[in-house]
Amino acid sequence: MAGEARVVVEGLRSGVPYLEMAREVVLGRDGSMANVRRLLEAVEQDRPPRVPAYLYRANYGEGKTHLLYSLWGMAEERNWVVSLLTLSRETPLDRLDYVYPKLMARTYVPGSRHPGCERIVRQALEARLDLAQARALELSPRVEAVWENLTNPNLKAEEYALLVADIGGDFLSINDLKYIHRQNHGQALKIKRSPFKDEVLYYFHLMDWLIRRSGYPGWLILFDEVELIGALGRGGRSRAYANMGRFLSGFLPHTVTVWAVASNFESDVLMKRHDREECPAWLARHPREAEAAAACGSAIDAVVAAPLLDPLPAAKMQALIAQILDRHQEAYEWHSPFDAAALYERVRSLLPTLDARLRTWVRVTITVLDIWFQYGEDPLITVEALREVELDERPEWDGGSDDEPEAGPVIQRQPLF
Repeated sequence: MAGEARVVVEGLRSGVPYLEMAREVVLGRDGSMANVRRLLEAVEQDRPPRVPAYLYRANYGEGKTHLLYSLWGMAEERNWVVSLLTLSRETPLDRLDYVYPKLMARTYVPGSRHPGCERIVRQALEARLDLAQARALELSPRVEAVWENLTNPNLKAEEYALLVADIGGDFLSINDLKYIHRQNHGQALKIKRSPFKDEVLYYFHLMDWLIRRSGYPGWLILFDEVELIGALGRGGRSRAYANMGRFLSGFLPHTVTVWAVASNFESDVLMKRHDREECPAWLARHPREAEAAAACGSAIDAVVAAPLLDPLPAAKMQALIAQILDRHQEAYEWHSPFDAAALYERVRSLLPTLDARLRTWVRVTITVLDIWFQYGEDPLITVEALREVELDERPEWDGGSDDEPEAGPVIQRQPLF
């Protein structure tokens, strides 16, 4: 038990949240937890909510990511499949064909710490699902062909692994898929080539269906650092909002999404760059993307309406500090000479203001306990204010043109056969 408690304390000290710590140390976000719980319950009862998503905003250091991990733990206890993805320049929301492979690499079935979709696919196949059920999903010819070949009873082990990897985002070339099909069916697969960015929504549909048919109630997707949409140019931001809007629209019937956004995103990006007016208009000017303008606008409205995680009130902060004190004593097998109430007063006296960020409260608490454990006295420390993340926009392509170049898919196999 001491070892487990030490892992929790080390996680708090480093400021890097993880699942076990989020379960052990609750940060008083009962309202947010209840809101997401209601969404999960609606999906479990086949009553998909009108907006199967929860968005929230918070200052840097106020526990945005910790809340995501707490939601992960809650969903896992309900037997949900969970994915957690941090957006970045390498995983931008404007390109779902970049997002999907990274998301699948961070997808976990309940009780497993090994990510991926193999278990989901295997359990769906064991449920004896036929091709007709998949066809009812109106998948693309490519994705339908992947599933059709997976259901072939004579499929070789090597080809099975390649097809499962394809569903997991390690996309097969069209030539390799055609080769596998000919090996299984003795005839040519007649489908046209299409870019992965046009196929990826069908992969999401298939995964959403497979998760439910594998016996899980649903799929919870957690998006962190959504504010990094601000690093994209205007075209990229427009597409990113539109993709967020697709998830908010409920196009996946067994999926709930949660979006954590920095509190300064509205002022530094949405308002400063006039995104509510200009991004839907940008899409509307491009015929191939005009239909996404409405989704773009609805996503921006949802971000603006997202509740702000307020600083914890004194009672909840005292309860949190009491939890940290218990874990610290358990971790290092010592007995503090003062109780949780006295520790709260010690920490409060070291902070410049009572509305200091949650991360600051936690780290100062750990520091006070560390010094007392080692030296038996109060520390002399200086607390600096945490700064918000900067949401700088990258330069537009082609010297400021609205038209950004189309990049290739994030993962492409070399021909195998």
